[in-house]
Amino acid sequence: MRSSARNHRNLAPVLEVRFFVVLSIVTHAAYAVAQSSRDLIGAARLGSGYSQILNLTASPDISSAHLDISNGVAPHSFTITRIPYEGSLLTFSDQNSIGWRVSGGYFREKDELAIGGLDGAPGSVASKWSAFSATGGLFLKSKLGYGFTFEPGLDLSMARLLNDASYKGAAAGLKPLTDGPLFNWHENAWLVTPNAALEWTTNIASAQTLTIRGHIAWSWISSFDESDPLLRFRETAGSWSIQSAYTGPTGAQLFARPLNYVVNAGYGGFFGANHSALGFSTLANIGGGFDLPISRDDAQAKHVRVGGAYLFGPHVSGWTVSLGLTY
Repeated sequence: MRSSARNHRNLAPVLEVRFFVVLSIVTHAAYAVAQSSRDLIGAARLGSGYSQILNLTASPDISSAHLDISNGVAPHSFTITRIPYEGSLLTFSDQNSIGWRVSGGYFREKDELAIGGLDGAPGSVASKWSAFSATGGLFLKSKLGYGFTFEPGLDLSMARLLNDASYKGAAAGLKPLTDGPLFNWHENAWLVTPNAALEWTTNIASAQTLTIRGHIAWSWISSFDESDPLLRFRETAGSWSIQSAYTGPTGAQLFARPLNYVVNAGYGGFFGANHSALGFSTLANIGGGFDLPISRDDAQAKHVRVGGAYLFGPHVSGWTVSLGLTY
């Protein structure tokens, strides 16, 4: 199981801009007819941003992380936790096998939105977005020779996104217009994600290994069981990443097993029609950790790997931690 930070996405600055523009228009037209407000909210296509949150939560490339976003609209932070596991299902030969993987994801973001009344009275909306996902998939692991391994796969996910909000002060007057399409709603979605990875591993010296892995994924995301028809969407999202990891001996032992250090770095991005919906298109990471074989006698057996990384990119920075098994 790999639990590295390969791609990280956030509740988009573009989505935030759309959200605040819609909220501002609705606020200044708070006593307009309800249908006019719904038309304004529907025209903003907030579903393209909601789909990216679900894709983030269910993506096979996410580990536990915290990100701070400064987009010039409303700085905010969010956390995401992902617990993956994978194993071998069927072995055809020494070169080819089929593996399975499962994972669970959780996303959370909280915001306090300041909203003034038409008479200048203060008010605010305390809003919380939460997303949950369950993913299962199969992949083919084919050793091509010269250290190369090709891994095409298919993941299927079911996710749930919901918003909980409370109104304070002058913002309470917005509740009849915004409850349902903007706040206090829920929806589910299916995600179908074909993906492929190409990995190259070489031994530089005794007990020193360099691994470079490229990964690409494309998701079809479709909502269902929406609490409000305006939440319905069908979207796509693509991502790619290149990661490198260098492993070498520390010279120390832990539990009578050789302890190795790991240095990793990576770069990734997004593609497709909504590639800029997140407000940035690339993200880098650099970090390190430690690697310990489970078997005392077989260095080629499964290894436990723990590490952390610093994440950075346009308008975003943060950190990630990982704990997993490597094969």
